[in-house]
Amino acid sequence: MRVSESVLAVLIVLLFATPTAAHEPKEYTMLLKEEGVTPNGVRDGILVSTDYLFFYNVDKRENASHRILIDADSDGIFNGSDDISTAWLHPSCELNEAGQRTDPDCQVTELVLLDPSNGLLPGNISMMHQVSYNGSTDDSSFFVSFSNDEHATQPAPNNGIEQEIEDDSAETTLKAVLLLSLIGIVAILPRLLSED
Repeated sequence: MRVSESVLAVLIVLLFATPTAAHEPKEYTMLLKEEGVTPNGVRDGILVSTDYLFFYNVDKRENASHRILIDADSDGIFNGSDDISTAWLHPSCELNEAGQRTDPDCQVTELVLLDPSNGLLPGNISMMHQVSYNGSTDDSSFFVSFSNDEHATQPAPNNGIEQEIEDDSAETTLKAVLLLSLIGIVAILPRLLSED
C-alpha cells in the first residue's frame, strides 16, 4: 500500500503545481550599417523590461565606427549625466595568437539592458546612431519602445484588486488531465495491488 500512497502523493503535488509563464529575457539585434540602423526603431509590443538591445557593427568599411547614444532621461540631450552610450563599435578587432583582442577596448558588439535598473523607464526611448568615418561623424535618430514585463496579474477594472489571469487554457487542460488520471489511478490501483 506504500507504493500507491507515494504515487498518489506525487500526482497530487503535480496537480496543484501551477506552471508559471515567466518571460525569458531576449536579445533584440540592431545591425549598425553604413546606411543606418536595421531595424530603424522598435515599435511598442515587442520588447519588455529585462530584454536587451544587441548592437552589432556590420559596416565593413575600414575604420568605420558606430555608437549609440540613449536619451535615458528624455530631455532631448543625448550626453547628459543620466544618459547612456555604447562604446565606439568597430567592424572587427585585431586578435593575437591566443585569440584575444590586442586592444582590450576594441568592441564590435554591445548589449544594452532595457530596464529601470539601467536607468531606462518603459515607454519610447530616443536614441542617436552616430557613424564616424573618414574624420566626419553623421548622426541619425530612432526610437525604441518597451513596456513593463507583466505576466500573470492585472488590476480588476472596478475594484483595483489584482487577480490572476490565465495565460491560456493549457494550464486548465493540464489540471483536468491530471485530475482524471488521478481518479483513474485511485480506481485501478486497488485491483492491481489485490492481484499480487
